[in-house]
Amino acid sequence: MAADSPPTFPKARRRRTRLALGCVGVLGIILSATVVVFAVWRARLRSEVNARVAAIRAAGLPTIWEELSEWPTNVPDAENAALIYTNAIAQIKSNSIPKTVFGGAQFQLPRRGEPLSDEVRGKLRSAIETNALALRAAYAAMHLSKSRYPVNYLDGPNATLPHLSGLGDVMKLLEFDALLHGDAGDSAAATKAVEASLAVARSLDGEPVLISQLRAVATLDVSCLSLERVLCRIPLNDDQLRLLSGQLVAAEATNRFVAALVGERASYMEFLRLAQDDVRQMIEIANKGSQEEEKTELPSRNPGLGWRALGFFERDRNFFLRAMETNLAVAATAPPASLAMTNEINRIVEQARDGYYILSGLFLPSFSRVAQRDAFLRARLRVAITTLAVERWRLAHKGAMPGSLNDLVPALLPAVPLDPFDGQPLRFKKLARGYVVYSIGPDQQDDGGKERPLNLGKLKPDQRQFDLTFTVER
Repeated sequence: MAADSPPTFPKARRRRTRLALGCVGVLGIILSATVVVFAVWRARLRSEVNARVAAIRAAGLPTIWEELSEWPTNVPDAENAALIYTNAIAQIKSNSIPKTVFGGAQFQLPRRGEPLSDEVRGKLRSAIETNALALRAAYAAMHLSKSRYPVNYLDGPNATLPHLSGLGDVMKLLEFDALLHGDAGDSAAATKAVEASLAVARSLDGEPVLISQLRAVATLDVSCLSLERVLCRIPLNDDQLRLLSGQLVAAEATNRFVAALVGERASYMEFLRLAQDDVRQMIEIANKGSQEEEKTELPSRNPGLGWRALGFFERDRNFFLRAMETNLAVAATAPPASLAMTNEINRIVEQARDGYYILSGLFLPSFSRVAQRDAFLRARLRVAITTLAVERWRLAHKGAMPGSLNDLVPALLPAVPLDPFDGQPLRFKKLARGYVVYSIGPDQQDDGGKERPLNLGKLKPDQRQFDLTFTVER
């Protein structure tokens, strides 16, 4: 070999070089493909979210916090019952109202026809006299049909609702008033007190917040219990019975949980948008509802373009919007069909957890029992409406009772109302001194009209079987 001949590379080295270049090329292709796939997914995700938001807007429904204060309606101050109730609440001396704990030993209202002791009667009168101005305002508000409470919806999910606890005090005063008038045999005043308590629930009809509608459910429940106590003491005349029946029918016709979920969707979807686009503002709002030791430290600045491009919380937002479509479909469905759909709601909650949809996993479980609460409310209202029809039948037949609920149709009821828990007609059972109208209740077992015991805490789980009843004994 000549001294100036060019050096040669071993074949193995050339193969390694070609292999390395090939690997680099493959990795480049994979990386490029990954970038393309991610870009397509990201564009599709943004398109899906925008399409869902646009569809909500096209339906005339709120999508941002600013819109919630005027949806579903904006009530002028002069027509707003809520402003009168808030004025009543401001005048209440809460310490003067005995705290009634269901089944508790501290203070307990009598059930149905149980007599009022002098001690209890004195406490009720004292509470009413001490809060006479507030009670007068509550009676004034009952004549207004429109209501919206002042709520700062710009605080998102942490918007405060101080009027809810105050309305509980208003309801106690009206409950006391109905009981005292019923005990005194004043049917007109007792009817007015029950009517006023139904008006308190009606004042919440336009509130697009789930907890407000749950308060309305509790308020209507108390109104029905108050009516039961009155009817076990005195009969009402036909005009009074028709008046209360019409208001109970109107209360059931209000699909309050659809409105609540529409509002909750707007509140949380905007919160999720901030988690994607403005983390600092999202944390500031979240901190408003947290204890000092639970507050999250604010970052010095928002994450950059890379955070937004990643789309982690936009993916979460898209899942939340899809989930709320299902929740709203269930809420719009009448029971018992809605109860059969709760498995799908539970599946969505599990999917949020397993799919690392972090915020959806926090928000969605609070909506999972809407169908059950709706069924409970409808059952409570339907047994009350049916009872009022029975009372009207008794008035027309000199105190005699119908043989069955079918006797009320069609003169007093268009049909025997169905039990929301099984779709069968409500049950009717004659008693020694009266009767009971009942739904089988959430356990979906017919227990023969067995009332809810006063203190569930003393019962074993297998003994907690009862129906949802309205009993009249007099």
